[in-house]
Amino acid sequence: MCTIPWAFGSETGRRWTHNGLVLIIVACPCALIISTPVSYVAGLAATAQRGIVIKGGAHLEALGLVKKIAFDKTGTLTAGEFALLHLEVIGDSSRTRQQVLQYLSKIESNAAHPLSQALVKAARNEGAKVPREMTMVDHEHLEGEGITAIINNQRVHVGNERLFRRLGLFENLPPQDQQNVEKWAALGGTVGYMSIEGEGIVSAYCVADAIRPEATEVVSELQTKFGIDCCMLTGDRQEAAFKIGSQVGLAPDEIFSQLFPEDKLNLVVSMKESDASTRASLLNPLTKRNLILFVGDGVNDAPAMATANVGVAMGAGAALAMETSDVTLLDSHLSKLIYSIKMGRRVIGKIKENVIFSLVAKAVVVGFALMGKVDLWAAIASDVGAMLIVTLNGMRLLPARKDKHQLTAAMMMNNKPGPVADVEVQ
Repeated sequence: MCTIPWAFGSETGRRWTHNGLVLIIVACPCALIISTPVSYVAGLAATAQRGIVIKGGAHLEALGLVKKIAFDKTGTLTAGEFALLHLEVIGDSSRTRQQVLQYLSKIESNAAHPLSQALVKAARNEGAKVPREMTMVDHEHLEGEGITAIINNQRVHVGNERLFRRLGLFENLPPQDQQNVEKWAALGGTVGYMSIEGEGIVSAYCVADAIRPEATEVVSELQTKFGIDCCMLTGDRQEAAFKIGSQVGLAPDEIFSQLFPEDKLNLVVSMKESDASTRASLLNPLTKRNLILFVGDGVNDAPAMATANVGVAMGAGAALAMETSDVTLLDSHLSKLIYSIKMGRRVIGKIKENVIFSLVAKAVVVGFALMGKVDLWAAIASDVGAMLIVTLNGMRLLPARKDKHQLTAAMMMNNKPGPVADVEVQ
């Protein structure tokens, strides 16, 4: 375009050289290239200011495509601050309540689960100090079941009903104690047991956790305003799971209970496969992706979190969960999840706006250039102008200064989880 036309005369050569230079400038993809990164950076900065750590723009964009969210229960929908409500010595056990609390405190002191911390705290509150001569070796975490260790040369197990059914000890639980346990579970408590080698199950206990104050509102807004399907995955008994799930607004078919970590993983995998089967194939490549998001806080949640399209960890949870996740809510406030999804959708919108504007601006200038009605300075101005416009449009994702002050005040007022109801220990 800038060389051959000179063979047809200087006038023709000058005109086509001018058009060629204009097209070279117009062909510069600055605005088109910068339209996505600037939106990513602004969105990541905006979420970081709210205490949300997102590991890259791709994860932020993926948040805007989420159509199903799987919540863990303990520490996610609930505050993760357990309190001991009931503890009973089982049957004809020669163990006293004080001794049971000492064993529980000893074996649970090495565990990081909120439930373990509640048992240790309860023992401390009742003055059940662990004797110095009490020894413990071979401490082991049993995934989805509980804990085991050898204390004073006797194997001790602490955990849920699933563990003791596997050990063949649950069937020996006296009928009266089974009835008490059923009552505790029906009220939404988490029930556990302790056994000592040669003595069988020596105690049963019930701990309770408070629902996060914002949990019900968050689940409702996700379902109604954002059109996102929600479900809850937990290792708790069905009664306790249904009690908590119904309080946050989940239907029975959206509550999955008595799950091992691998069960959570398999459920997330099946959700992704279900989405893949209904999503685009080569025959329909424009179908919108519907991604799966998993929210959790514990070590047991890490496999499911890593498998989901987007993994979200609560900031107060286990370090492994935060390392595995794509997003971390530093203050563990579920309302930040809504903000993250909303920001993801806004980022996608801004990227689309910037790309469309860049292409339209280029097309208009090319059209005028081919008609010979664009000067070189105008082409340069349109290219630089388009780049500035898409940059400023992307930066609109950043919160205003007034919003920052309101955000700081809101975080100071609303950052405390709801307390567990005051119930006397029995």
